[in-house]
Amino acid sequence: MPKRKILLLATAIMLCLSCTRQEDHRELYQELKSADKMIFASMSITKTAAIDKSREFFGKRIAVYSYDTYMHAYIDMSALSEDDISFDDKAGTVHITLPPIVTEISGRDMELRKEYDNIGLFRDSIDARERAELKELANTSLKKELQDNKAFTSQLTDAAKHKARQYFESLFGEKGYSAVIDFKSLRNIHI
Repeated sequence: MPKRKILLLATAIMLCLSCTRQEDHRELYQELKSADKMIFASMSITKTAAIDKSREFFGKRIAVYSYDTYMHAYIDMSALSEDDISFDDKAGTVHITLPPIVTEISGRDMELRKEYDNIGLFRDSIDARERAELKELANTSLKKELQDNKAFTSQLTDAAKHKARQYFESLFGEKGYSAVIDFKSLRNIHI
């Protein structure tokens, strides 16, 4: 075979391999983007609240209740763009900049748990209306505490970043790539 034909054949094979690799990259990108909300960390927070309607001459009327609120940290993969992933097939690496980790309260227990009560002989028990009001006040207080004290969201975000890195390193590792993973900041996102 003349050198020219060998060169053309080698070029054609390289182009086919390159096209297949790019199609694989595009397919992987579409798969990641379609995942939408990927939850990487969760936590529960116990909130305690008390009612004290004791009166000097009528007796004690104290009750302490608690309930759990749940938070999770996720990545909205639908915000991933093709520019956020770059492959270097020669080096066998991929660099991906993931959307930011977002934390949110995902729910709370419906019922309050009674932790303690001291209801005097001549006093009424705490009724359902009072418990519902207490829970709403406690929930408002918890939301403010979470806004003022970033320890919970910071801890949850750090755990989610760690798990997301492990997940994507493993995912790309199975495809033969070493992954470099970064995260966008919430400050850079316009909602």
